[in-house]
Amino acid sequence: MDKNKIVIPGDQVSTSEELSSGDGTFEEDGIIRASRIGTCVVDEKHRRAIIRPLTSIPVELKKGDIVLAIAGSVRSNMIIADVIHVIGKSRSISGDTNGTLRVSEISNGYVKDPSTEYAPRDVIRAKVTQVKPSIQLATKDRDLGVIKAMCTKCRHPLIKKGNLLECENCRNTEKRKTTDDYGNFDIDKL
Repeated sequence: MDKNKIVIPGDQVSTSEELSSGDGTFEEDGIIRASRIGTCVVDEKHRRAIIRPLTSIPVELKKGDIVLAIAGSVRSNMIIADVIHVIGKSRSISGDTNGTLRVSEISNGYVKDPSTEYAPRDVIRAKVTQVKPSIQLATKDRDLGVIKAMCTKCRHPLIKKGNLLECENCRNTEKRKTTDDYGNFDIDKL
């Protein structure tokens, strides 16, 4: 089979005598067929036919993923956040994106009230600790927490000054659980 030829689901790519079925393929009556649109490659080590997809597959969240989320509702014992991106992936997330950050998962130290650490519309870098039945997040590590925040009074960006965040517009100061690279987060590393 021509390696650069595009195949569609159902196209024959090999026989089970030549190769075994790999990712993006299935076997039917001794024939290896494509199960997605892409180009056929051969895994020489394992003698498998593999179809490399033409388009990337939507991202499914997994335990351990580092994600960006936007804080929504800040409650007495948790924060509800919308997961918007998985760091290191270029496609959008498929499925549910509502996550919960419980007060016990915010910091290694004691946190009485999540509103002392996060505010609505903060951009948070968090780790996924659970996906099913619901998305659970944690920000205990030093590199996890708020990467961008806006002033709760005038909605201008907050600048990190020591342990506090300050609004250069109205001089309001606020506290957040910020990351080490707050304000210097490189969006190109996404």
